[in-house]
Amino acid sequence: MAPAHLIIALDDTFGASFIGVLFTAMLYGITTLQTYIFYNNYSKDKFSNKLLVAVIWILDTAHMIFVSMSMYHYLITNFANLPALAFGHWSLFVSVVMNIIIAFLVHVFFTVRIFHLSSRRVKMWLTPLISLLVVAHLCFGIETVVFLFIKKELSKLPEITMFAAMPFALFAVLSDIFIAAALCILLHGSRTGFRRTNTLVNTLMVYAINRCVLTSVVAVAEVIAFAASPHSLWFLAIDFVVGKLYANSLLAHLNSRQSLRGGNSIHSVHMSDIHFEGESRRTDSTVQKGMVLDLRAQESTTTSSPHSLRPSATESKVWPTAV
Repeated sequence: MAPAHLIIALDDTFGASFIGVLFTAMLYGITTLQTYIFYNNYSKDKFSNKLLVAVIWILDTAHMIFVSMSMYHYLITNFANLPALAFGHWSLFVSVVMNIIIAFLVHVFFTVRIFHLSSRRVKMWLTPLISLLVVAHLCFGIETVVFLFIKKELSKLPEITMFAAMPFALFAVLSDIFIAAALCILLHGSRTGFRRTNTLVNTLMVYAINRCVLTSVVAVAEVIAFAASPHSLWFLAIDFVVGKLYANSLLAHLNSRQSLRGGNSIHSVHMSDIHFEGESRRTDSTVQKGMVLDLRAQESTTTSSPHSLRPSATESKVWPTAV
């Protein structure tokens, strides 16, 4: 028989967690769809990207399994068993580990992107700074999970706020902000006098900012929920969603490359094959081969005389790879 003083408000505790699981399931469907789109459209992508996407999807699937197990434990197996509801189940704590690993992998992916985009002088201090924030987020996340297993009772979670949960969320936000700021600054430095290139750069900057804002706002909301109502589980409902947002931000980044290239009509042009007006033209057949345009973004190609094609100023700019 449950003690008379033991009262658990299910609306703000496991009711809130159940709502979080519903949103998590919806986002998991989006993750699965984006994973399918990646392997369908980028079957020839480099192996590291394909491996990363596979690992992210497996971790996200494991997270969905663990949160479902925890809700089944609380709401079905231990229905009306109030003493059992007061303790955290191992599947609940392991689900937090899945989110931590997903966030770490996504942060590492974008950190590597920043390393390749930076000049040699900049990458020597920028990449270590971001890496330090990313590793700190991972370490405080692991510390938080360790304390969850030690404390066990959900009512004791406020005891780890200041030295575990709060720094964990703080470094998550700092990592997102620094990664987004670095990408925007590096992309802004790639601006040229060409309108189409600048449009693409602006689009990539918006993507970077949106990814940072979304994950940062959710992380801040989790901290606020934990600080304002530590004895409820609304913060846990928000934490269920965080990992899915990180996974989808990475997949959206990878899946947007094709549309960015095609939508901006940026084609590869071999500058050595372009003849300008007033230029003396040799009659050598090896030189008279004309322009070579990459028209793979178009469904059909047209045949024309080599010297009748003159590229506009925007087409002579080659954008290497969308970050």
